[in-house]
Amino acid sequence: MIPVAPFSLLFLLIITLGPLALIIVLVWVVLLLVQPHRRENFKKKPWPRVLVLLPLLVLALYYSYFQWEVYQFDKRQAQELASRQHVLKEPGRFAGIDMPAGTELELSVWGDPDSVSWARFPEAVMVGNAPVLSFKRLRPDLQNSSWKLHLAGDTELEGWQCDGNQVLEMEKDPMAEHGFRFVSCFLAKGNQIRGWSPYAAASNMNTAPDFVLDLPAGTLVQARPDGTLYVNGERDQDRWMVRVEEEGLQVQAWNLPLERAYFSVDKNKDLLYLSHAQLAREFQFGGFSYPAGTRVSTPNYRFYPQWPLLLRMVLPADGESDQRKEQVHDLLSGQILDGFH
Repeated sequence: MIPVAPFSLLFLLIITLGPLALIIVLVWVVLLLVQPHRRENFKKKPWPRVLVLLPLLVLALYYSYFQWEVYQFDKRQAQELASRQHVLKEPGRFAGIDMPAGTELELSVWGDPDSVSWARFPEAVMVGNAPVLSFKRLRPDLQNSSWKLHLAGDTELEGWQCDGNQVLEMEKDPMAEHGFRFVSCFLAKGNQIRGWSPYAAASNMNTAPDFVLDLPAGTLVQARPDGTLYVNGERDQDRWMVRVEEEGLQVQAWNLPLERAYFSVDKNKDLLYLSHAQLAREFQFGGFSYPAGTRVSTPNYRFYPQWPLLLRMVLPADGESDQRKEQVHDLLSGQILDGFH
């Protein structure tokens, strides 16, 4: 457990009872001023009333002082923030980016031009090889921090058509051609992956027909520059993870209506394997009816090169048992196979 310092009793009293005490004191003072008979009663017996009101008055004063300090703190914070926010009157170079006049920006450290935490441009500015209108950096203090960028429009990057209405993620990399490394983007219409990758070894690969898989707009593509690293030190040939995971998004693969699908793709945008997906609706495959929600995957042929092209189907639990039924089909013929579990 993470230790948490308890609030002091005084602080809790100030926060919870302070507003009530302040209201009572103010109401009493107003009534004393506008009602003469209350003033007469107070003059006759002041001390009992003073003793009753004194704790409320002390609590109300503490609460008022606390609120004053909060106000002063917020004011100082706002002033400090305003001192780090600027509108460029002339072009300048900040965080390694040439920015035009009219750019709005905020420095995370006052006076440090490389500490820009966000910027908005009056016109498209090239950040790496991407035309952008604004960006944010959550950790400007880190050399390779993530940049969240808003494109000026649909843009082709690394062979993918990225949606200009969605966030593009890049990282600063002095070794990259344009000084930035592509991390991820949401795809616009018109993107495809093909099958199969020559790295996806299988015993019947030479008889597998080529296919083209059209990706829906909103698909997330993530770069894996070095591929997946395994415990034995070897790396896979996957260079991209294609994620069809947004609510309502579906993709047709091998005539299957899939959602929440994750495709591993090589550097040429050729399919290596489907790591996970689920059926969007009930579907007949290989003479068997699978309900919506059935898990679908193809094996990673790096581990099973002697296997044919397979489609693994895992049915949802039936409610009476947590045991899930699994069946494996030959992907090309649809035939159910018993020896590949």
